[in-house]
Amino acid sequence: MFKQDFRVPTGLENQIQYHIQCGPGDVAPVVIVPGDQGRVESIISKLHDPKKVSENRGLITYTGYHEDYPVSVTSTGMGGPSASIVYEELINIGAKILIRIGSVAGLQEEIEEGDVIIPHACVRDDGASQYYVPQNFPAVASPEVYLRLISAAKSLNLDFKTGINWSHSCFYNRDPEYFQRWSRYRVVSMDMEASSLFVVSALRGVKAGFIGICYANRFKQSNKDKVDLSVPDTNRSIIKSSTSKAIDITLRAIKDLYQNEL
Repeated sequence: MFKQDFRVPTGLENQIQYHIQCGPGDVAPVVIVPGDQGRVESIISKLHDPKKVSENRGLITYTGYHEDYPVSVTSTGMGGPSASIVYEELINIGAKILIRIGSVAGLQEEIEEGDVIIPHACVRDDGASQYYVPQNFPAVASPEVYLRLISAAKSLNLDFKTGINWSHSCFYNRDPEYFQRWSRYRVVSMDMEASSLFVVSALRGVKAGFIGICYANRFKQSNKDKVDLSVPDTNRSIIKSSTSKAIDITLRAIKDLYQNEL
């Protein structure tokens, strides 16, 4: 284990990919990778001339334009194992920058529902990356993507929080300590896919970033004898508004990345 050389091609490049059913020329150099298939519609509504490329196993891909810059959107499904497959296949057919827009839960008391979170690193507990690299290998956002997401938020006068995110793999864990221990380490949020994104992208030599929308606060929900595992209605206005802001930040950052990195 761990003797793979990620400098060597997979042998699956430049062909139709088994899971996402996309091939060479189907995706842009920059791909937004939400987990939720439903979030794809929110993203492509802000693109010009989006065209559906494929839909297979719930993995949906569109390619369109932000201003004059091509942008693709591919859903990854839930969790590191599913998401890492999508990341790998997108890279096989030419993706150079992957940016996840996804839901998170807060792990600090001050993280409110609807807050936008831009993590710079992740705790690796995603269920996939441990099969790629040893546990002491870091999961970090590409500096170029992270800094441009931060800069985009500031230029749009939109509030955000930043810090370390925990990518975990057991949504319905009932042990309060499961959540509380990472709060004590000042970890700000939790999701299920970002650390696998950071690891796969680093190994494959592409850039990656993550912007999250807080749906609930697991610190508050687990700060008692029994964990409240509920998530309020995801269609409420504060979540829709914050998702729109996260998309705007991402698209502004993508324009900057095209002008400076690609």
